[in-house]
Amino acid sequence: MKNTISMIFFIAGGLAVAAASFFGVYLSFSVVFDVFPAWFAYLSLIFFPMVYGIAPFYSGFALGDWNLFLINYLGVLPGALIIWIGTIIKGEE
Repeated sequence: MKNTISMIFFIAGGLAVAAASFFGVYLSFSVVFDVFPAWFAYLSLIFFPMVYGIAPFYSGFALGDWNLFLINYLGVLPGALIIWIGTIIKGEE
């Protein structure tokens, strides 16, 4: 029974982390599409980690919108908390 409940927490936490990450990526690329020409925005898909790391800071400092920073860097915390609860429920084997 503990295994089943902990697996539910692992799946829910993983989905929460994935949803926050994908939404952050979507918002990061929308900032890139707004700032740069389309060809550069498509080229930035190759340099994914750099764009994903810099876009929230640009959005915060230049545009004054810190929502992207909060979603990218703090959005995974609820999912990580749920996964942590799942590990506590599972216990040691």
